[in-house]
Amino acid sequence: MFETKEVLKDLIRIPSFVDEAHDERGVIEYVENFIKANTKYNYVVQDVEGERKNILVYNKPNPKIALFGHMDTVLPKVETDRPFEPREEGDKLFGLGAVDMKSGLAIMLKLMTEIQNDELAFVFSVDEEYDFKGALKLKEISDFKPEFIVNVEPTDGKILNGCRGITEFGFEVHGKSAHAGRKEFGVNAIEKAVELIQKFQKRCSELDLGDGGKTTVNLAYIQGGVLKDNGDGSSEVSGLGNIVPNYAKVVCEIRIANQDINQEFVKEEVIKISEEIGVTVSNLNFKFYLGSMLTEKIDLKDLEKAIRDTGEEVVYADISLAGYYEVQMLQDNWGCKSVVFGVSPINLSHSANEYLLLSTLEKVENILRNFIEGCTSVNA
Repeated sequence: MFETKEVLKDLIRIPSFVDEAHDERGVIEYVENFIKANTKYNYVVQDVEGERKNILVYNKPNPKIALFGHMDTVLPKVETDRPFEPREEGDKLFGLGAVDMKSGLAIMLKLMTEIQNDELAFVFSVDEEYDFKGALKLKEISDFKPEFIVNVEPTDGKILNGCRGITEFGFEVHGKSAHAGRKEFGVNAIEKAVELIQKFQKRCSELDLGDGGKTTVNLAYIQGGVLKDNGDGSSEVSGLGNIVPNYAKVVCEIRIANQDINQEFVKEEVIKISEEIGVTVSNLNFKFYLGSMLTEKIDLKDLEKAIRDTGEEVVYADISLAGYYEVQMLQDNWGCKSVVFGVSPINLSHSANEYLLLSTLEKVENILRNFIEGCTSVNA
């Protein structure tokens, strides 16, 4: 019987970063061959882009548990030492993707050989580190609906039971010009833009859910001045110090802790606040919108038990310190519960000399094995 560590080393040796000349196809081929040679599971591939494919492994389309992971890595950095040559130094295993997240893939493949179970499924995606093309494609699948997803991303052995959503949007603020010496007769669009965002942050914070983290609004970009009509259909912004600016352009990012903070909410609140403070807004547009995710702790008692049964302490990660996880799209689309749980050290994800703590590989594998066996009929 092969070791999980050896499967991980195989995966590290296969480049799966994405650029004009590279992608995940080597890992895709490895996973397919592994399934055929070592398991009795059925699987389907879903075309994403060119030779890039998602892989869904299941015998029944409504499993109780699905383990989920992505096959791509970030680009290798110039200072990375031998990114595709796995090497051990004590408890550390170095290599690109060792912790994020080929360790999770190795655990998934190992458990796939041990637990032949119609109530268990495995989902492998592409492009997580880039544009979420794999997860977006998975959203098109409507006849696969697991009850619970474990995203085996690194979490330092902590339970991450949610993530904040993220959206970037921009708009323009219009005030009123006046001579700077008689400022009270004007409406400073730059100052009002800052006031608007501060009030908007307060409105968002009122919707925070406690365990779901805190919504934060980042004023990422602001440019303003006097907007002048050139008379030929064009306009320009000048920065004259003796005139109250009548124009500001704003770009903001929101880290969303409550699904109620959707695009419609943002539009309505920005317009409402602008009216309250005496300005108008125009050209409000969204670059993208990805929602938030939260699974209540009451729904995670089986996972907590599996952790305790292996002699480990149950610790929850702080959602406000976590980034966005693409499993949110799947939870939202498939109507299931989900959690992120995996190895250490998460702080070395995407770093130049990334490594995995091998002791955590075994711990996470044992915990997930206990969790699956406790929730499903083994060898069903």
